[in-house]
Parts: sequence; structure tokens; C-alpha cells
Amino acid sequence: MHSERTIPTMQYGAFSQRVHEQAAAHQSVIKAQLELTYRCNLHCRHCYTDPYNSKEFFPRELTLDEIHRLLNEMQEIGIVWLNLTGGDIFMHPQFFEIYEAAYRKGFLLQLYTNGTLFTKATIERLQQMPPFIIDISCHSVTEEPFDWFTQVPGSFRAFVRGLELLKDSRLPFTLKTKAMSWNKDEMPAIRQFVESFGQAFEFTTSLSPRLNGDLSSLTYRVAPDDAVALHGGSPAADGVEERCGGTTELFAPHTEQLYRCGCGTDTIHINAWGQLGTCTLQYERRVSLRAHPLTDAIEILFQEIRALRYQGNSPCRTCEIHSCCDKKPSDARWECGTAEAPIPYDCDVALARAQSVLPHTLIHPLHRIRMDVQVHND
Repeated sequence: MHSERTIPTMQYGAFSQRVHEQAAAHQSVIKAQLELTYRCNLHCRHCYTDPYNSKEFFPRELTLDEIHRLLNEMQEIGIVWLNLTGGDIFMHPQFFEIYEAAYRKGFLLQLYTNGTLFTKATIERLQQMPPFIIDISCHSVTEEPFDWFTQVPGSFRAFVRGLELLKDSRLPFTLKTKAMSWNKDEMPAIRQFVESFGQAFEFTTSLSPRLNGDLSSLTYRVAPDDAVALHGGSPAADGVEERCGGTTELFAPHTEQLYRCGCGTDTIHINAWGQLGTCTLQYERRVSLRAHPLTDAIEILFQEIRALRYQGNSPCRTCEIHSCCDKKPSDARWECGTAEAPIPYDCDVALARAQSVLPHTLIHPLHRIRMDVQVHND
């Protein structure tokens, strides 16, 4: 009689830590975000992909065969976490064929969706092959402002119906919120709504230009002081902002690299047109996956991103509160004309965050550079 073999198990946190440590040691890529489509049933006023949510752009998107090839290549290089996003993923006509193929390859699947397209049939199909997590945007819990923001009448009711279906399904999901000028006063109500689903309430305040360079989305930014006040007077705990939380020391950047974050380490982003980047909003360098195998494209891209340095006299080059800043070089190029330029709004927010945890008054990064120039001229 054969003895049964037991597969060893471990807590998810320990597993994640081990995978990340191994990735760092071997300089391997373990996370990927794949934009399946720019199609969406909504037209949210802040959405960076919405300019391409139009039928004339759909023929440029990856074909089903190309997506299957990329899934194979991602499996071969050892991708563990795969985020499927859009647009809205459920607008892709072959979504479930792609999803189920990815599931069978063993990826831990994270789904981004606006939550309005869930049906009983959709839920039942996901239950057969459950994702690791479903992330749903929740920027309002009031019908009139919700529909105003999405520019689609009836979208709020569809959102609520979708969440009720999801809640009853027992599929894992989270709700994510972006605080903006039009909804900042609704944050307590959104918190209550999110927590009623047994979810922890978290939000971000960062907004980016649209992918075609349109800056209209930035009109919905919260005021810099509000960005800190909304978090109870302390730095926010999301993304790069974590590096600022709790610190009482200022320090100059230890590198002149243009990208001082995790770009070019363990994560890749593939947009709906098959262009490889290091993250969602990194567009200083992109490599076509229609022209290069994934492994070759990653090598090309990462070398280029790591090699980018500040060349001019941008105050970002030596800013002492850079660890509190949300600046993304591609955003700077779209908003200010060059990737090296400081984004004044991000400077204001960074100063407010740093000032909230430091006992002494700080000089604004842009004022400091003017003072340095004046002293030099004198």
C-alpha cells in the first residue's frame, strides 16, 4: 500500500516574503499587470485610459493568440502574481477564455473591475476557478455624483447590484477608493459603506494625466493640505508614500537615477497594445512585445530604465523630501514638458506630508532652488 504524500503548506505572508526574497536574490520578475483592453462601459472623468475607449482604437489591441503567447512566456519566466485589468476586463469579448487559461497556468490572479458588469452567470463562472482577489473601484456611494462621475446614468445601481452578487458569492474582493476634490467630503460615507462589506477602508489621492497627454483629469486633485488631512494629519500609507510615514529625518537622494522606486526590478506592465513597461504609468521607455520575445524585451527595458539619470539641474535631483513625493517621470513629461521637471502639485503634497511629521518648519522644494540661485547670483 502506497503511503500518501502531503504537500507542505505555509501562511500566505511567509510565502510572499520568500518569493520576493528569492526574486531579489536572483533579479527575477514575479509580478505582471496585463491590460486586456481599453474598452469600458463607463467613462470616469479621471480615467487615464478612457481616451482609447473608442472603437477606432480597438483593432490595435492584442489579439487572443498574442495574449495566449504572452501567458505562456510569463509562465516560463516564473511570474507568480498576474493582474488582469483594463478598461474593464469584462468588456473583453474573450475574457473568460483568457482568464481560465491564466488560471490553469497557476498564476495568482488579481482582477481590476468597476463592479457594474457582474451577473449571476459571471459570478458562477468565477466561482468555478476563483481569483486570488477582485479589486473594485468605489469612488462614491451616492447615486447622483456616482453617475455624474462615470458619465453613465444607472451606473450606481449596477454597481450596487454587482456588489451584492459578489458579497453573496464569497469570492474574495476589496474596494479601493481615490479621494478627489468632488468626493472628499463623502469619505466618511464611503468608509462606512466599505466597512459594511467587511472590508478595510483605504484610499489614495494621486491622479495622473491621461495616456494621450490630456490633463483634464488633474482638475479633480484634492488640495495638498487636504491630501494629508484626509489621512488624519499623517502621511498616507500607499505606494511610495510608505517611505515617508513616521520618518523625522531628511536626506538627499542616494542616487541620481530618474526612477528611484522599484521600476526595473521585479514587476512588469503590458498595455493593451502589447507594449512592455515597468509599471502602469511608466511611458519613458516601452518595448513592443510584438517585435520581441518577453525575456528579451524585459532585458532591454530594464537596462534602459536603470540607466536613466537626471541630466539637468532639476530640484528633484537633490530634494530632501523626495521620499514623500508621488512624482512619476512620465507624469512630469506630460504635465511639465520633461520627465526631469518637478511637478509643483506633488512638491506641495510632499511638503505637507513631511511637515506633518517633523517638528520644524521646512522650505518648499521649489523655493529652496530659487534661494540657491539667488545666493549664487549674489
